[in-house]
Amino acid sequence: MSGFEGEKLANSFTAGDAPQGKMISPAFRIERPFVNLLVGGGSHQSQTCVNLVVEGRLAHSAVGRSTEQLHWESWYVQDLTGHQGRIEIVDASSEGWGHVLVDQIEFSDTPRAAVAGALERAPDFGTMVLACAEPESATTGGDARPSGVAVDRIVRHGCGTAAIDGELVGLLQSAEMELAPGEEKRLTFVLAWHFPNAAKGQYYASRFANAKAVADYLLNQHDRLARQTRLWHDTYYDSTLPYWLLDRLHSTASTLATGTCQWWKNGRFYAYEGVTCCEGTCTHVWNYAHSHARLFPELGRSIRAQQDFRPRASGGGFHPETGLVGFRSNDAYAADGQCGTILKAYREHQMSADDSFLRRFWPRIKKALEYSIRQDADNDGLIENTQHNTYDINYEGPNPFVGSLYLAALRAGEEMAREMGDVPFAKHCRAIFELGSLRSQQWLWDGEYFIQDVDLRRFPQHQVGRGCLSDQMFGQGWAHQLGLGYLYPGHMVRSALRAVWKYNWAPDTTPYNAVHKPFRWFVSPGQAGLFTCTWPKSDYLPQGTLYKNEVWTGIEYQVAGHMIAEGMVTEGLAICRAVHDRYQPELLNPYNEVECGDHYARALASWGVYLALAGYQYHGPKGHLAFAPKITPDHFKAAFTVGEGWGTFEQTRQGDRQTDRITVRWGKLRLRSLAFELAATQKPMVDGHAKDKRRNATVSIGKNRIAATVAFAGNQVRLTFDRPVMVVAGETLQVVA
Repeated sequence: MSGFEGEKLANSFTAGDAPQGKMISPAFRIERPFVNLLVGGGSHQSQTCVNLVVEGRLAHSAVGRSTEQLHWESWYVQDLTGHQGRIEIVDASSEGWGHVLVDQIEFSDTPRAAVAGALERAPDFGTMVLACAEPESATTGGDARPSGVAVDRIVRHGCGTAAIDGELVGLLQSAEMELAPGEEKRLTFVLAWHFPNAAKGQYYASRFANAKAVADYLLNQHDRLARQTRLWHDTYYDSTLPYWLLDRLHSTASTLATGTCQWWKNGRFYAYEGVTCCEGTCTHVWNYAHSHARLFPELGRSIRAQQDFRPRASGGGFHPETGLVGFRSNDAYAADGQCGTILKAYREHQMSADDSFLRRFWPRIKKALEYSIRQDADNDGLIENTQHNTYDINYEGPNPFVGSLYLAALRAGEEMAREMGDVPFAKHCRAIFELGSLRSQQWLWDGEYFIQDVDLRRFPQHQVGRGCLSDQMFGQGWAHQLGLGYLYPGHMVRSALRAVWKYNWAPDTTPYNAVHKPFRWFVSPGQAGLFTCTWPKSDYLPQGTLYKNEVWTGIEYQVAGHMIAEGMVTEGLAICRAVHDRYQPELLNPYNEVECGDHYARALASWGVYLALAGYQYHGPKGHLAFAPKITPDHFKAAFTVGEGWGTFEQTRQGDRQTDRITVRWGKLRLRSLAFELAATQKPMVDGHAKDKRRNATVSIGKNRIAATVAFAGNQVRLTFDRPVMVVAGETLQVVA
């Protein structure tokens, strides 16, 4: 035993811990605000404990921690002052640790030093405020206390504190008002909280001292905050896209406000994969996520700056000597996460107003890409070694999942190198990419989709082999979003997606899962879903890629977005509708798409579907914006975001005329070029061939004409402005072609 004071203590231990009993003190009057005591032994609530009983009622209780070391407990008893109490030491257990130790029971004005301030340091300690924009005045008369509640236990308004186990009743009233028949008045209340003691602190604690400061800010800024919030809501839902689809694609952004994500005191955005599940803003799971980086570009840049390209020595995941990006901000390598880091860096560059982000991190981005290139021993565009990945396993040999991400990373690296003037490295990336694309077609194409080249006798576990992997074209979907073009011939890409739809999509997952049970169930019988992997052309691999029989919404969104980009709109929307139906409120929380944990980050892939529907392309530093709607292009309207603002894009077609309008609702938009897709019928045919003999497009902001050079290529019209154009909130840029 340890931790006791003096020479004596109460101890109910006997051999076998079988005897039971109770020791009760004489009654005493409570006169000090604290009772301090040392307790040890078993942790059985109400069975191996020491209690404070006040006038026949249990007021406080403490137990040991299944150890012979005594620890301090302090009971706050000021609210019991004047009452009669007794101490009871109870042993009512004969199980393991069926005894109790008690020492140094004392009455005090303060808690023991060993525990002083412990409450204030607890992670869930903080302040809360309930406030009203128009509270009652201090002179308001009347007795509004709840029935049976003493006046001295009511806080009518203002600030106050009370013990956690106290019985004060909060009562907040608005000013009195009269309503005529049919009249309405609106009152604004604020519930604010401030819990600063997270392990790494809270960013909001650097802005606000307590919950009162938060409430004051909200009340003072309420009109502006409410106006801007409603402006985004109204802008987003003022769309030609189906309402259910708008709901579904936007709902996952709520993940940013859950336990999945943290915003540390030093400004770092940090996240789990799901709520408290798998820490480290994991590079491979967050490969799928787009909502955060497109809606709040600074969050995407924060992850790159404070994690992926921040040296390990200062708490990041970047290894300056090798270029490795630890996939959980650590020392571990994930092949898909390493390649995806390059793609995310290019996305963050494109979502910036200028090239300062790229200039700052280019040496580390290049180093990280060189790390992936070193895994490609022959520099032939195929990574053939052991490849840890998001399925929590290792792939062996060339495969389209890691392979497509690698090819896309090479293309992104090429583009970034050219922007940085590093022409030799750009050419190096291009050469490896072209060879890798060719080798992938030669070695991995089975005539319908891409497969893995692996010796299953040598590596019998967790491989794909000849299976049809839903994620096989993951890198190509990324390439479309970043404007990198095709990694493989277009007909092969579309064939692979059709195979995924043919073999992996199930309008009812029940029959397949009855035979091939998933490791975890994310769909219910009768529901539709997209399986991770199937084997339509070979024997089913019972030990094949992990999670093969599961349905993940992150993969579903990833595939749906790519399908839509390739013109498979019906198929893509069917997948999204399956997710939406699966997460109807009567079945599940519609804002909590589950995988390995609640509010799973992979589901943030949903915004990729939204971008594909609009045919959206953006490069902030170049000032380029493009749209090519894949659904109802004759009348399309949807919100868009850019590096410095957001607004509405609208396209209408009438006869041989197409009108495109870009309205900025918040912030600003810098432009040097625009591109739109024209209807095939808008291009006149001469001798069976489309001829680019058209009148010039006209560009205007309000009544002001904007000079632009117009070029037609295929069904696309591209406008390059003679000088940079700035569109600010409230303005509309119109193009008629």
